[in-house]
Amino acid sequence: MKILQGFLIFMGALAVLAIAALIVGYVMALLTPDIRSNMRPVVLSSESVDSLNSKLDAMKKEAAAADASKTQKNIELIVTEEEVNSLIVMTLAEGTIPAKEMLVNFNDGYMLTYNAWNFTAFPVKTGIMGSIDTENGKPKFVVSGFYLGKLPLPSNINKGVEDLINIVLQLNAPLDELKMDLQEVTISEGQIRLICVTRGGK
Repeated sequence: MKILQGFLIFMGALAVLAIAALIVGYVMALLTPDIRSNMRPVVLSSESVDSLNSKLDAMKKEAAAADASKTQKNIELIVTEEEVNSLIVMTLAEGTIPAKEMLVNFNDGYMLTYNAWNFTAFPVKTGIMGSIDTENGKPKFVVSGFYLGKLPLPSNINKGVEDLINIVLQLNAPLDELKMDLQEVTISEGQIRLICVTRGGK
């Protein structure tokens, strides 16, 4: 009987520890990840949204003209932090993304993103450090660090997050619609530069 009581007490203690770990983990996931303090604020404006839309419209027209003439052409697109973040804030205001705050920084060779998600039961905050590569003419996001609040995470979780992001990128592939392939990506301080090539009527 004493052995059984000891076993039950041991199992009860494990259950308490498990619940405590879940509570601590939940609280830590709600905290702001340290990566946020390394990010700089970005000036937002409606002019930046208009600028980005103008660049995208010009890119579409160039791609359509190249496709109509069945010629290959390199098309460059340079997007700034101000343009990306201004568009993000406008999209958040429309309520199409379940987040209350998002911020993107372009640095020398890599980018940082911070998201405060607006999930009712689990309003977590995440951060991602990564870069964009090319693979078979398509963008491939490479995650070098994923942060869920202040929760310590195993390094192998980066691969899972990376795979998920790339699935989303493949499902939303505007370059395919424009009949273009991504040739080169350069991330520098405050901006990202994309060089695409049209497929020449292929």
